[in-house]
Amino acid sequence: MKLNPIIAAACLGAAALGSAAMAQDLDTDGDGMYSMEEMLTAFPDLTEATFTTADANGDGVIDEQELAAAQADGLIPMREG
Repeated sequence: MKLNPIIAAACLGAAALGSAAMAQDLDTDGDGMYSMEEMLTAFPDLTEATFTTADANGDGVIDEQELAAAQADGLIPMREG
């Protein structure tokens, strides 16, 4: 089954909106990135392996785009509220 690029973009956009809404909650040090410690406050079941996979560029933190992509892929759950 081939994924429609428009549907994929819409899903990624929705994930980005959701992650942007929680940015202030997660980003406790205000650097615009999410450390493992910051992510654990919202996602207590997050493993180091999942965090490393979500950290697509390997810089040791997750940015908003990486979080949105990980959520769109089902790697990290969408957070409610």
